[in-house]
Amino acid sequence: MNRLLKIFADFAKVKGIDGEAYIVGGAVRDVLLNNDLKDIDIAVKGDAVSIAKKFAIQTGNTFVLLDRDFGIARVVNGDEYLDICAMRGDTIHTDLSERDITINAMAIPLKKSYELGVMSHELKREQSEKLIDPYSGRDDLRNKIIRMVSEKNLIDDPLRVLRIYRFAVSLDFSIETNTLGSVKKLAPMITTVAAERIAEELRHILRLDNSFGTVKAMADDGILHYIFPEMEERLLLFKNTEEVLNNFSQIFQPSAFSLQPFKEYFNLDYRRICLKLSTLLPSPETAENAALRLKMSGKETEYIHQVSLNQTVILNLYEESGQRMDKLKTTKLLKEFQDDIYPLLITGIALSHAAQQQIIGFCVEILDLYHGEIKQKISRLPLVTGDDLIKEFNLKPSPLFKKILTRIDDMYVEGEINSREEALRAATEIINSEP
Repeated sequence: MNRLLKIFADFAKVKGIDGEAYIVGGAVRDVLLNNDLKDIDIAVKGDAVSIAKKFAIQTGNTFVLLDRDFGIARVVNGDEYLDICAMRGDTIHTDLSERDITINAMAIPLKKSYELGVMSHELKREQSEKLIDPYSGRDDLRNKIIRMVSEKNLIDDPLRVLRIYRFAVSLDFSIETNTLGSVKKLAPMITTVAAERIAEELRHILRLDNSFGTVKAMADDGILHYIFPEMEERLLLFKNTEEVLNNFSQIFQPSAFSLQPFKEYFNLDYRRICLKLSTLLPSPETAENAALRLKMSGKETEYIHQVSLNQTVILNLYEESGQRMDKLKTTKLLKEFQDDIYPLLITGIALSHAAQQQIIGFCVEILDLYHGEIKQKISRLPLVTGDDLIKEFNLKPSPLFKKILTRIDDMYVEGEINSREEALRAATEIINSEP
């Protein structure tokens, strides 16, 4: 049970507004699919912001204003929240007529939510006729179809063209023929949408494991060209990258060490999203420019650029070392990239074709070297600090500091020295060799 929804239903009843309040959008889908209620939208008639504020104050919850112009506010209690929004038009039917797709154009009267079983997350079948469903969204949900409410609604907000693909991939539904025709026709209009909104829809799509089919459909239907005009035919690399990313546990199974660090690295959504996105664009410059154009965060933009810039590092190392791991070259690479070697291992395998099994074996060796030796050594750095150089050698801070400290770090990671004492002796030799 969503406790906050129950509290609001009681509040609305006491205030006499429950007759003009409705559960709408994704929450209705969740009820029909017997999923837990998470993102709950309540449409109310009147001043939604004022209602939300009074509800938050009266119940001791947190009020958050989301959009004053459209009358949307959020009430938060711990990890639960309700979004309370102003009803579009004078009736719930008018409100639903302005929504994007049929499975989002359903409503449950808040007043009926108890008898319909909403509070226990299951719409009682004998009461389901009380669901407000003017566009047969329940049938489309049952038949796994994404269908627009009207083409006009897509024109009014062209981001909905992209949302159609997002719902298709997230629910594993197919897009209805007429809807797909409108989507293709209206694809150029996506260029009129704010970049931040486009980026957020792309994040929703790319964070999913099965995004390739939808990305390919977006490319085939033309919409991806308007988002990334610099994009070249690189869908195979995207497909291979996603497959390796989804199956890294099996691919790297021969590794002698735990793959938990690898898994934890990609638990951060932005890394999965940006790794995939980087494969669609032909160069580090175009990848960075695309991220900037979409107004992605600085962290995302830098990650996309760096992965794109170093996409072929593993493949190049494999070819340069005669298809056998060169420990010294590999150690230098691991010291430079550290955990960021993980996406490069993935693209190395994704870029390979005929020799993929050999590349996988090569990547497993690299991973074993990193987890078995190099990562631990890096965690012990620095053996010698700038303070040590001042105290032990009476040096003053200068560009020589960086040279000494970097060289000592390299020597330790590469196995030339093994202790602090040896590091200090190495520092003496470096200092004495300076003119």
